Amino acid sequence: MTPAELLDDHHRKPRNLGKLLNASVSGDIGSIVAGDALRFYLKIEGERITAARFQVFNAGDQVAAASVVTELAVGRTLDEALALRPTDVCAHLGGLDPCELPPQVWGLEGLRAAIAVQRGDLPEGDEDLDPVLCRCHGIPEETVRQSIQVMGLEEVQAVVDATGAGTGCGSCRSDIPRLIAEAKGAPPKQEAPRRAGPSGRIPTLMRIQKLVAEKVQPQAQVHGGTVELWDFDGANVVASVKGVGDEQRRLILGQLETVLKAEIGPAIGVRER
Repeated sequence: MTPAELLDDHHRKPRNLGKLLNASVSGDIGSIVAGDALRFYLKIEGERITAARFQVFNAGDQVAAASVVTELAVGRTLDEALALRPTDVCAHLGGLDPCELPPQVWGLEGLRAAIAVQRGDLPEGDEDLDPVLCRCHGIPEETVRQSIQVMGLEEVQAVVDATGAGTGCGSCRSDIPRLIAEAKGAPPKQEAPRRAGPSGRIPTLMRIQKLVAEKVQPQAQVHGGTVELWDFDGANVVASVKGVGDEQRRLILGQLETVLKAEIGPAIGVRER
């Protein structure tokens, strides 16, 4: 296989995906509560990693790299694991172009978070260890905040141009004025609202179908499942998830509701068929 083909193989057939029973520790990246996150599990004996697994929540683009990181981590000491970098992921794949990796490799960040928890540097649990502002590109809120302070940015578009946040779906642009205001110590200046898509039941249903195909179905497929839309009455989407266990089914339905509330409206609900 070429390096790119091997990366794709890790995406289609991820190694060490799922919860690690009797794990010594786990580390979180993103926000499991918000829906976009990665949890990295480690089993540690002495100072050496003997097993590693991971779970992803609405972050399908991180699966392949995290799969590689689990292979790299096992057998290393904690200090050796902390020294791993994206270049090591590329080397493990036979010389992959670094541009093929996500801008931020959550597998490596999750590995470091788990080690930090093991050493008492971070709390364990569902807390947001490093909140992500731009979910499309995995850009942490702190990165954007520091860019605003260091570069003296005062306009939303200037922040977008400098950091890349908001260049995907654009939903995080509404949070940028808050960060600018925090840097100035002033009330947030409201950005003009983005133009909404077509309204009405049929256009909304088409938007829902597109969101499911682009943001929910790929995550379900990672776990061998599929999402089927059955009905939409204007207030609730009726859907079913097939091909996965009960726990993963509930997670996928939760991810569907999170996406719909963020992209369609906070009043929309999801019912299982």
